[in-house]
Amino acid sequence: MKNIYVVIVYTLSFVFGQVDHVIFTEVVLTPSDGEYVRISNPTSLAVDLSDYYLTDATDASSNIYYYNLPTGENFWSGSSSDFIGRFPSGFTLEAGASINVSLRSEDKYFSTYGLSPDLSLDSDFLDAVDGISTRGNSGAQKLANTSESLILFFWDGSSPIVKDVEYLLWGDTTNHSVAIDKSAIDGYQPDTPVSEQSFITAHEIDQKLVRTETLSEGLELQEGGNGITGHNETSEPFSDTWTIASLTSSKPEISNLSISPSNPFTDDILKFEVNVIDDDGISSVILRYEFQQEITSLSMSLSDNSSSLYTAQVDPLGSTGSLIYSVVAEDINGLKDSTSRIAVDINEPIAELTIASLLDDLDSYIGQIVEIDGVVTIPAGKLRTNFTEAFLQDESGKGIILYNSQLDTSFTRGDSVLVVAEVDDFDGKPELIYSSITVLKENASIPVEEITVSEFNSLKYNYTFVKIWGKVISRSDPFGTNTGANISIQDASGEVTTMRIWNSTNILFNTSNQLINLELDSLLQVGQIIEVSGIGGEYSGASQIQPAYATDIVEKLEGQTGNFSASLSVSPYPFVPQLGEVIKYSYSFPSDARIKLRVFDMAGRLITTLYDEYRGISFYKEATWNGRDYLNRLVPSGTYIIHLDITDSITGKSYQKIAPLVIAAYEN
Repeated sequence: MKNIYVVIVYTLSFVFGQVDHVIFTEVVLTPSDGEYVRISNPTSLAVDLSDYYLTDATDASSNIYYYNLPTGENFWSGSSSDFIGRFPSGFTLEAGASINVSLRSEDKYFSTYGLSPDLSLDSDFLDAVDGISTRGNSGAQKLANTSESLILFFWDGSSPIVKDVEYLLWGDTTNHSVAIDKSAIDGYQPDTPVSEQSFITAHEIDQKLVRTETLSEGLELQEGGNGITGHNETSEPFSDTWTIASLTSSKPEISNLSISPSNPFTDDILKFEVNVIDDDGISSVILRYEFQQEITSLSMSLSDNSSSLYTAQVDPLGSTGSLIYSVVAEDINGLKDSTSRIAVDINEPIAELTIASLLDDLDSYIGQIVEIDGVVTIPAGKLRTNFTEAFLQDESGKGIILYNSQLDTSFTRGDSVLVVAEVDDFDGKPELIYSSITVLKENASIPVEEITVSEFNSLKYNYTFVKIWGKVISRSDPFGTNTGANISIQDASGEVTTMRIWNSTNILFNTSNQLINLELDSLLQVGQIIEVSGIGGEYSGASQIQPAYATDIVEKLEGQTGNFSASLSVSPYPFVPQLGEVIKYSYSFPSDARIKLRVFDMAGRLITTLYDEYRGISFYKEATWNGRDYLNRLVPSGTYIIHLDITDSITGKSYQKIAPLVIAAYEN
C-alpha cells in the first residue's frame, strides 16, 4: 500500500478536537436494565470526579434545571425516573481510562452483561444534596428511549454557578423541552439557542449510542462557553460526532504508539508504529501530525507478517520545531478511536563530541555543560584517595580526568558511562566536573593506545590510558614521605621513561611503604622486560606512566637479551595442525636491526608473517607456529620455508636465514 499524503487546511482545533476534559463515549438507552453511560478521560492527567454530577433531571414545564443547584431550589424534578447524582468522594478517573456507570442497580447491569459496572447510580453515587433523595427509584427506568438530555457538570459546593462538562441530546429534534439554554441566566455565557441544537437519533434494542472519535467533539465551539474548560458544550453537532452501533460492537483498540528515533533530528527519517485491533475489522489507520502550522494526514500500512502492527514513514522534516502527532483508527462499522496527541521536539543534529575534539578546542568548552560518553580506564580511589580523580577514554584515543570533590566509587574500570559535566581547566589539567554519571554497560572493552616510549615521552598522551614496553634499567622504592616507587624503563630504541607506582594502588607497596607483592617485586628488577598499561602523566616536565592495578604490569615475553648474531632453527619433525599440533622454532638477531620472520610455500607465495619489528636490543627467541596462514586458515600438507630477514639499521647490511618445515598429511 502506498503512503498517501494529504494536507489539511482546517484549523487544528477541528482536526484534533482538542478535547481537554472528560467526555461521554457510549450511552445505552434500552434495555432498561442495561442502561449505562461510558465516561472517558482522553486527557494526559487524572481527573478527580468528587465534585462532578450526572443528571437527566430537566423539566422545562416546571422550570426545573440542574444549574439551579447552587440556589438550593428548582434543581430536582422529584420524578422516580429522574436523577441528579454526585460521584463518590475521592473517585479519580485516570488519564486515558474509561468507566461504565450503570444507571440501574449493579445486579441489573450484571444480569444484562455478565459483569459488574465500574460504578452504579444506586449503590455508589451520592445524592446531590445531603438529606434529599435525588437519584429516583432504583426500580424505575432512568433514560427515556424517545427524547432526553444527559448532562455531566461540575460544582464546587460554593460557587453561584455550575460548569458544564458534557452534554448529549437524543430523540425528537422538535422536543426542545429537553434542551438547555442558560443564555438569559445571570452569571452564564450564552448557550446555543435550543432551536439550533443538534440531536442524535435514539437507538433501537441491541444498539447503543457511540461517540465516533474519542478525541474529537467536531465543530463544538472551543471558547466563550459555560464548559469547565471554556467550551460551549451545547454547540456540539451530535449528528456528526455520534453514531448508532451494535451493542456488541466496540471501537478499535489502539496501543503502543511510538516514534523512532525517540529524540529525532532534522535529518532523521521518522518511523511511526502503532498496534490496532478490532473485533469486526479495521477500515483505516491514519497518522495525523502537525509541524510548523501545517497539518498532514498519512495512511498507515499493516506491517508484513503482522495482524495488528501499522507503520508509516515520514521523510526528514529539514527544520527544527515541535512535531505533534496522534493516530485515528476506524473499523468497518464506522466506529473510530484516537490516541492522545504527543509532542516531540525536532532538533538540529548534535555534532558528536569526542574527548579528542574537546581537547583540541578546550578554550571554547571551558565552563560549558557537555554530555560525553566513554569507558572508565581508572576509577576513583586509585591515584587519589581524598577526592574523585578518575579517567575516561573514548574511541578518539584520548583520555580526560573525571573530577568530583567527593570520593565517588559508584563506577569502576570497564564501565561504559554517559557523563554530564562542566568542562574545566585546573592548573593546566583539563577535567570534567561531572554532575551525573550513568553506567550504560559493565565490563566494556577498555580502550588503550599501544605506543612507543618515544611517542609517550612527547607528552601528547597525558590522561590517556596507554601501553608501553621496555627493560627495567633502574628502580627507586618509596621511602619516608615518598609515597610511591619510580621504575625507569628503556625500550629497544634507547628511549627512557618513568613508571610511577603509587602506594595508594596497593600494586607493589601499601600506604605504609610495606612491600606486599613479592611476585611483582621480582618482575620489576633491573634487566627484566615488562609491558605496562597506565595513565599518561607529567612530573617536572617529564612523562610518567601510572598503572592502577597489579595486572597492568606483565612480563614482556620478548625473549632472552644478550649479544646475539643472526640464527634460525626449526624442529626437524613434521606436524599435523588439524590435530592441534604446532612446530617449535627459535631465532636470534643482533641489536639495532629490523627483523622479518615469514613463512612461504615452495612456489614463493607468502603464507604468513610471524614477526616484523625493529629492535634496538639483541634477542634470542623461542616460539611456535600453528600451521595457519595470515587469514587464520589451516594450510594444506606439504613442505614450507621459514625465512628470517635481518637488516642492520646502522650499516644497512642484510642477513637471511632459511629452514624447511613439513606439514604432514592428515588422515581421518
